[in-house]
Amino acid sequence: MSDLILLVYRSQSAAFVAGEALAVLQQEAGTEPEDIVVVTRDPTGRVSVNQSTDLATGLPLGGGRWGTMIGMLFLDRRKPVPGSKGLAAQFVEAGLDRTFVHSASQSLEAGFAVVGLRVRLLGGKAVLDRVRSLKGEPKILKTRLDAATEEALYDMQAQIPEAFLRQHPADDLI
Repeated sequence: MSDLILLVYRSQSAAFVAGEALAVLQQEAGTEPEDIVVVTRDPTGRVSVNQSTDLATGLPLGGGRWGTMIGMLFLDRRKPVPGSKGLAAQFVEAGLDRTFVHSASQSLEAGFAVVGLRVRLLGGKAVLDRVRSLKGEPKILKTRLDAATEEALYDMQAQIPEAFLRQHPADDLI
């Protein structure tokens, strides 16, 4: 079981500071690195995923799959409808809470940024405590991922070709 946490900032610079602080928190805690992404939407509506990378290899932490999945939450701004084939509906079908998916997709306005991460070993409380100690007051969206939901999301992730993740820079995934 894990938590999926999204921190919505009105300022992209505040989101990048928070992302850096959370990467430091992982190092301090000695936990296995998880993807931490900062997802931005520019004035034209283009969504970019800025992923934390392993300094030794330059590759995205966690292989980039969770970061890509988090970024995909912001591509389908429609309300998830049962039986639909849109991304939002697929996330709900995988087990994510419908309200969480809809709130996430609507939260990223032009000029805003969202720090997204999946938290297992570090614990959601430690993450939120660190975020509250920083400047800026993000809107916090959080959902619990049970084993069945995680497995369904892994199945969705498996549809993202590994070669695609290696060939595209993290900030160009979406």
